[in-house]
Amino acid sequence: MSTPSFANRITIPLLGALVVLLAIWQFFSAVDDREFHRDEARWIHRAVYLRELLHPFSDYWDESTWRTSGSSADEIYRLRAQPPVGSYVIGIGMLLQGEPLPHIGYWNMDHDDAWNAERGNKPSDAQLLAARRTTAAVGVLTALLIYLIGLRLTNPVGAAAGAAFFALHPLAIYLATFAGSDITLIFFIALSAWLAARVAERPTWSRAILLGIAIGLGGGTKLSPLGIAIVLALLGVILIGWRWLSGRNDHGMAKKGIDKLGLLLLSTPFVAAATFVASYPYLWPDPIRHSRNLLDYRTWGMEVQSTLWTQVAISGPREAVQRSWHRFASEDWSLLGRFLGVAWPVELWLALIGAVILAWLIWKRGLASGTALIAVVLGTMVVITFGGMGVDWARYHGPILLAMAVCTGVTVGWVTRGLKDLTS
Repeated sequence: MSTPSFANRITIPLLGALVVLLAIWQFFSAVDDREFHRDEARWIHRAVYLRELLHPFSDYWDESTWRTSGSSADEIYRLRAQPPVGSYVIGIGMLLQGEPLPHIGYWNMDHDDAWNAERGNKPSDAQLLAARRTTAAVGVLTALLIYLIGLRLTNPVGAAAGAAFFALHPLAIYLATFAGSDITLIFFIALSAWLAARVAERPTWSRAILLGIAIGLGGGTKLSPLGIAIVLALLGVILIGWRWLSGRNDHGMAKKGIDKLGLLLLSTPFVAAATFVASYPYLWPDPIRHSRNLLDYRTWGMEVQSTLWTQVAISGPREAVQRSWHRFASEDWSLLGRFLGVAWPVELWLALIGAVILAWLIWKRGLASGTALIAVVLGTMVVITFGGMGVDWARYHGPILLAMAVCTGVTVGWVTRGLKDLTS
């Protein structure tokens, strides 16, 4: 990144502060405006993972414990159902607000709200509010990260536009005011993209390790971000291999820097995997087999959902893309379309234009640039999302919204830059 001018040294923090204030206003003002969802009860219950993390070798993390004490199939296989990092985040947020970690039971989906409430499975209003405020805070940090990512791709106006698009979008508000892990997933994807750009700007082991940790924590939230580390490692192989086989240096970095960047990217899967395993005591006795248990249970769960709710079942990646397009083009999610009073999906086209501009920037700046690594992180998650989306729940579109926000900011940045050039 080039050194900002005096004007930008004022503009950049000012716009960043405005982005944060906008996100705070949007997310925190909406935490009370939605009805309780039973999934929130399970996430709040799992906040006790944070307390049990202090006893990583206890029977709590042994699946056999729940085979004998679980009241439902979901509770019996609870350790396979969700990785724990999202639960840790909710627990930390509750403690920071002075709310003790909960002692509620595990919500049984086979029974209604009244049955679960009678048995102490429903969180109190204070617990629910504290958990939602936690996810709202994570949403604010995500908006700030989108702004920081945008600064590496375009001008401050474009970066702020992308972050504002995210903060104002109905899906972001929905995810940031839901006591769950979906907004935490988006946060770690955005953090990984920003850290990847920093590794490209200055390849050091400390930055690469932080990148691997961020990806590993993302995997500890929803598994899928672990794929980012594999793709980054493949990019590292390409950078080193292309440079040595061709003898050329057209990736925007000195030869020695390319070799080091490639080596750092190759290390990413190892750091990410180590972080992922370290974050979850359930994995410790047999990391490979228990990780497969998580993945198999996730696949099975997606199949069950598509069978139970056929109206939202998705047959494959092609239909996933179509469903996502219709979602973001719908009146409920067409933020800019409603604002401008037009029927066509303005933001989708702005994002597609931004993706084309991003591809051109990668061509100009090289595969070893921060621009390329940002695109790899975001693009990998979009591909994984479409490939693994078995049902069309709103929350599964979060990584796509993140990529759209960044690409929309790129488009706005180029438009404002063009207007500035015309008027100067």
